[in-house]
Amino acid sequence: MIMASYRSGRLKNEQLLTIHTDDVYLVISGDLDLNRYNQESYKSFFEENESMYFSVSNEAYVEIFDIEHKQLVQSSGQPFLPIFFENGRYEVQIMPKKDVPIQFYHEYEGFRKAVRPILNTKLLSGTLHFQNEVGFSNFEIRDDHGNPLLSVVIEVYPTKLDYKKDYRALLTEVSEEVYNLAYDFLKRTFLKGSAEVYHEPTGVEFYRLIEKHYEAYMKAVNFVEQKPHRKLETIYEEVRGDRLRKQDAVGRAYLRKNANLFIEVEKGIQLNGKQMMPQKGLLARKVHTFDTHENRYVKMTLERLSQRIEQLYLSIQKAKEHYQLEPDQDVLSILDRMRDELSKKLKKPFWQSIGRLDRSVMSVVLQMAAGYRDVYQIYATLSKGIILSGEIYKMSMKDIALLYEYWTFLRLGRILKEKCDEISQDIIKVSSNGLVVNLKKGSGAKRIFRNKSTGEIIKLQYQYYTEKKAVTVRQIPDTMLIIEKLGREYDFLYIFDAKYRINFGNDEGNNSPGPMEDDINTMHRYRDAIVAESEGAYERTAFGAYVLFPWNEQDRYREHHLYKSIEKVNIGGLPFLPKATDLVATIIDSLLNKTADELQVEGILPKGTKEFLYNDRSDYVLVVPYKGKRDDHELTIRVRENTLPKKWFKAKKIALYQAVGVYEEAVITTVARDGKYMVFHGEAWASRLNTIQTDHYSLSEPLLIEDHVYNDASTLPELLLTTNEKRQLWMMLKQMSTDAMIKLNSKVITQRTRIVSYQLDNHQFHWRSGTLLHEHGDNIEELSITELMENPYKVLSKLATKM
Repeated sequence: MIMASYRSGRLKNEQLLTIHTDDVYLVISGDLDLNRYNQESYKSFFEENESMYFSVSNEAYVEIFDIEHKQLVQSSGQPFLPIFFENGRYEVQIMPKKDVPIQFYHEYEGFRKAVRPILNTKLLSGTLHFQNEVGFSNFEIRDDHGNPLLSVVIEVYPTKLDYKKDYRALLTEVSEEVYNLAYDFLKRTFLKGSAEVYHEPTGVEFYRLIEKHYEAYMKAVNFVEQKPHRKLETIYEEVRGDRLRKQDAVGRAYLRKNANLFIEVEKGIQLNGKQMMPQKGLLARKVHTFDTHENRYVKMTLERLSQRIEQLYLSIQKAKEHYQLEPDQDVLSILDRMRDELSKKLKKPFWQSIGRLDRSVMSVVLQMAAGYRDVYQIYATLSKGIILSGEIYKMSMKDIALLYEYWTFLRLGRILKEKCDEISQDIIKVSSNGLVVNLKKGSGAKRIFRNKSTGEIIKLQYQYYTEKKAVTVRQIPDTMLIIEKLGREYDFLYIFDAKYRINFGNDEGNNSPGPMEDDINTMHRYRDAIVAESEGAYERTAFGAYVLFPWNEQDRYREHHLYKSIEKVNIGGLPFLPKATDLVATIIDSLLNKTADELQVEGILPKGTKEFLYNDRSDYVLVVPYKGKRDDHELTIRVRENTLPKKWFKAKKIALYQAVGVYEEAVITTVARDGKYMVFHGEAWASRLNTIQTDHYSLSEPLLIEDHVYNDASTLPELLLTTNEKRQLWMMLKQMSTDAMIKLNSKVITQRTRIVSYQLDNHQFHWRSGTLLHEHGDNIEELSITELMENPYKVLSKLATKM
C-alpha cells in the first residue's frame, strides 16, 4: 500500500466495522482522526504492503471503513489502513437475529463487563477503551450455552511507534533481556555449586507459562524432529563364520567365551596344530542412530510436560467436585488440546525409538543447536517458574506504556553493561515458587556495576522511592542512575523517566516532536523534591533529570530546545527506542567519565553547593618536587619563590613529588615568605590513596594543577590534561586499551612542558592549530572536536573499528 495524501479533519462516532452472520449483527463505531494519516510521523505505518490485520471465524458479510473513500466498503480480502488505535474508545453494538440470548466474551474481564444487555432486551452494547493496549484483540459472541457464534480478531495500532518495527522490537528486547538475566543467574548459581532446590511453579503460574510458551516449544520440537541430532554407533550382529571379518575387542571376547563354536575345516585359522573356524561370530557395523542423550532429553521434556498438564487438568476437575466450582471451560479446552497433541507426539515412531534419559545432560548441542536450544531454554522457564510480574503473561494485548517502561529500564542496564562490569542484580530473584522477574511497582529492582576505568560504583534502580519521611511527599521516578564518585561522600543521582507520550506540536520553532511540557515540569519537580539533610540544611541530591520518550529521529531532535536545555540546566528530553539509543548512550557515557567536580559544575545548586561555591580557596593543588626525607613531625615545606607558578596562591593543597612519584599531600593552612622562599604550613600529611607514577618522566618545577585533574591522575603526564578536550580524548583511549600513552615534549617536566601526542599501538593522536588529527601509518584523518565532546561514544565506536 503506497502512502497517499488523505483528507484532514476528525470523524465523530463513525461506523468503522459491521458484520452480518446468520446469527448476529455487529457494529463497532468510534472517532477517527484523519490528520494522523497525513503526518510525517505516521508514514512508517503505511508503507507498501502495510495493512491492518482482521479476521472472522465463519462466513459473514463484513464491511470495513475505508480511509481513502471515507465510507464502509465490503471486505473481500483487500488491504485496509488501520482504524483502531490505542487510547481509542469504540462502541460495540450486537443484535441477535434469532430470539435467543447472546453474550460477549473477551479474555480481559474488564471488556467482558463493559458489553452488557440493554435493559431487558437481548441486545448487547458497551464501550471498549483500549487505553495503552496494542496488538491483536480477540473477542467472541456466544449463545447462552457458551457455544461461539462469531469470533473476531482486530488489530489495535499504537499512535507513537512504528508498529511493525519499534513495538515488536520492544517486545523482543524485553523478553530477550529478561531471559538472558535469568539464564545468567542460573549459570552463576550452578557454577557456585549451590544446593538450592527450585520448586515447581504453582498451577496458576504453570498455566500462564505453558499458555505463553507452548506454541514456541512445539515449534522447537518439530524442528528437532525434522533435523534431529544423530551419532555414529557400532552395533554387533551374529553371522555365519564365513562372513566374519577382522575382529575387534568385543568380537574376540565373544569367541573366547564360546570356544565350542569352533570346528575343524580344511582351510581355517591355525590353532594348536589344527585348522579351525567358528561356526558363527559377531560382525561389527557402523550405523547412524538418533537415540542420543540430547534426543532423550527432548523426549523427557515431552513426557514431563504431558504429565504436568494432565495433573493440572485433573486438579481443575477435582476442584469442581470438592469446592462445587464451575471450571473455566476455555482453560480445560486449552489443556485438553495440549495433552492430546503431546500424547500423539510421543506415540510417533521417532520418539518411540528414543530411549529414556538416565543421566544429567549439558552439551553444546543443547546449548547451541537450533531447536534443541529453544527446547532447553523454554523447559527451564517452565520448570523453574520464570515469571514477569505485571500483565505480560496475562493478556493477549500489551499495555504498551508499561512495556515501554520495562524496556527503558532493561535497555539502560544493557548500555551500562557494555561500559562497565556488572557486580550484581536482583531483577531475577528466587522465591518459594521458582525464579521470579522482580519488575513491578515498588520492587526497587537494582543492578550494580563497576566502572572499568575508575572503579567507581554505579547503580541503576527501578521505581526509585525517596525516604518514607519525605519533606513534602514521596517521589517515585521510573529509573534512577546513582553514581558514586571518588572523593565524594554523597552520590550523584540522575533521573531517567519513561513517558509514553509525544508532543507533536511545532512550538517555539521546533521542527521535531519532543516530550510533553508537563513531563518536563515533572522532572523539575523531581529534582527539587529529592533532597537530603546536611547539618540542618536541605540540599538537592538529584543533579539531572531526563524524559525518555518514544521517538527515533535523533539527528533531527538535536535542534529541539528541550535537548539543548540539557547542556544548560541538565533537564530535558531524549528520544529512546530500540534503534534510537545513541543520545541516551552519549549522556550516560559522559556522566560515567566526568569527574565529580565537572558533574558538580553542571548541577543547578545541588548538594555540595556551599562547599563548592563559597570556599575561600579555588580547587587547585600545588605539586612540588621534594628531595630528601621529610621529618614526620615537620608540617612546613620551603619552596623557592622564583620557581612557583604565577597563580600558586590559588592552591588549597600541597602535594610532594619524589623519584617514585607523588605520594604525600596536605591541606595548606598558612603561607609565609622567608627571604627567597615561600613557606607552606600544612594541617597533617597523609599518604595519597594512589601514588602518581612517574611513567619514565621526572618533575623539576612546582606545578599548579586543578583538583579534579590531580585526583584522576595516575601518572605524571596526566597532570598536564588541562582542557576538557584533552581529558575526554584520554578517557576514550583508556577505555580502548590500558596500553594508551601520553607523549610529552620533554622527559623532564616543567611549567612549560606540553603534550605532544597520544599513542595507542601504531595509532597517534595530536592537535595541530586547534584541529585533532588521527595518524595511522600514512593515513591522516581529522576528528571532530565537537563530536568528541558531545558524542564520545560515537567517536569511540568509529575508532574501535579501525584498531
